[in-house]
Amino acid sequence: MWEVFYSSNFVHEFLLERYKQEGREDAEKKSYNNCYPFMYYLQHGKKFYDTAHEAPLAIKPVLLFYGNVQLLKACLLTIHPDYPESSSVLAHGVSTRKRKKQNYDFFKDEVKIQKHGLFTYFSEKMFHVKHVYGEKFSMGQLLRQIEELSPLFDLYLFDLYFKQRNEQNKHIHEIVAHYLLLYNLSMICRYETEWWYDLLHSYSNDAYPFIVQFLDVTERKVPRYLYHYLLHSKKDQD
Repeated sequence: MWEVFYSSNFVHEFLLERYKQEGREDAEKKSYNNCYPFMYYLQHGKKFYDTAHEAPLAIKPVLLFYGNVQLLKACLLTIHPDYPESSSVLAHGVSTRKRKKQNYDFFKDEVKIQKHGLFTYFSEKMFHVKHVYGEKFSMGQLLRQIEELSPLFDLYLFDLYFKQRNEQNKHIHEIVAHYLLLYNLSMICRYETEWWYDLLHSYSNDAYPFIVQFLDVTERKVPRYLYHYLLHSKKDQD
């Protein structure tokens, strides 16, 4: 589906219209300079997703996270021609505790928002949402944002737990939830290998079906959503 953006002539015109709409006097220059970076972000992201589709479950989170990152960078170039204007926006923008405590509960594990980085940058630029520095999101809260996982929550009777913890029920944009979940899963995959392989092979943890189904959903859903995000941007110009 990305092939429409694999023409430098088309992309140049596409970006030029976008930048003119932004009122940029340097629209011609910026559209020319960003043409190939835009295409390369998309192509690199697609390669991550294609590889993830064929990869074993054990390494899928890393591939899907970095595929997501590349597609987000392409989207950012359509609305902010100066990206990346500083090195501070290149970091992931979130952090998590690398060493998990005894009796670790994946659903209660949290990621914390950093002051600078890609997360805060794309959240604000693409979805006009400002996240507070130090704000935390639990994995259970984030998984609840994925519509396709609702039947699993109903089946496992987790609704009561999350209703009792009102702070876990606040709504965030689904693409934000995908990014944060993939970030933490990629970190677990890389740095918590023992717990990760226990999860994959013992089948004794309630988190297993949620993680497996989420990875299947995000592999299909995020590229499709971001593709339509780009098309919607083009449609707005017509």
